[in-house]
Amino acid sequence: MKKIYTAVVLAAMTSSVFAQGDLGDTDRKSLRDKGEAKTDSGKVWTKGGVFQLNFTQVQLTNWAAGGLSSVSGIAQANAFANKRKGRIAWDNSIALAYGLLAQEGKKTFKSDDRWELNSRYGYQMKGPWYASAMLQVRSQFTEGFDANADTVKISNFMAPGYLLFGLGVDWKPNEHFSLFLSPATAKITFVMDQDLADAGAYGVDPAVYELDTLGNPVRKVTAGKNSLFQFGAFLNATYQTDVAKNISFMTKLDLFSNYLKEPQNIDVNWEMLWTFKVNDWFAATLGTQLIYDNDIDIAWKEGSVQHYGPTTQFKETLGVGLTFKF
Repeated sequence: MKKIYTAVVLAAMTSSVFAQGDLGDTDRKSLRDKGEAKTDSGKVWTKGGVFQLNFTQVQLTNWAAGGLSSVSGIAQANAFANKRKGRIAWDNSIALAYGLLAQEGKKTFKSDDRWELNSRYGYQMKGPWYASAMLQVRSQFTEGFDANADTVKISNFMAPGYLLFGLGVDWKPNEHFSLFLSPATAKITFVMDQDLADAGAYGVDPAVYELDTLGNPVRKVTAGKNSLFQFGAFLNATYQTDVAKNISFMTKLDLFSNYLKEPQNIDVNWEMLWTFKVNDWFAATLGTQLIYDNDIDIAWKEGSVQHYGPTTQFKETLGVGLTFKF
């Protein structure tokens, strides 16, 4: 399934590349369309961003069809600062999102929670080819709990957290498409919540316990590790375009293969975002995210059969709300 997803996305991206024009920067163009890029007088730095706030509320009173009253909201911000000077291209971006869902008589849950920092420094070799170094850091802000057992903690700040650093080449044939390939990438997974680390969450080595005669743990001998080091190949492909005057589309695909263990199990992180602009203040967005990580074990059902292990994760978010450019 992972290979099918990857093949479809790369084929779609590549076919779109050759229909485009001049050399440029994908991230800068994508955010510039949303958030009025600002360039200093020397035209060295280009900066911009956008903040969005989406809100939904449902109130039911004596509703015959049933249901629950609910309130939900998501705040998200994207910003960039890119430098161009001679053959140097330095791109920096930050993405933040946090959302809550409150239902009548139930515990409030997160509907979105993430932050991500990206920095890529490149030196133009010839034409659209750059020798580049990439740094990515991402995690979430707060604790997360199992939706089916709301007292079971499954995530926290930097649990997991991910740091990737890679050296490779960046191909930027036009302002719509960018392809970065690194054959030498270090990936570190952090699990800084000790309870989760002791349980061996997100692939780290779990705690070792002394057991009684019945096999029950009585004493922790060794604490669980707080990090997992991997080394392998990394690919990032980003494509964006304006489908119509007020409709824009962006997709980003990250792939990672760990040379040190089971390299055939490729980590996938694929995002898509449609933006439907109403005016300068209001917009609708439709976003999806598909994740597969062989180090993440998830409880899931297939029919009546209960499973526990790695599986495909999928999230879809539809929102309408305020948009502020900066």
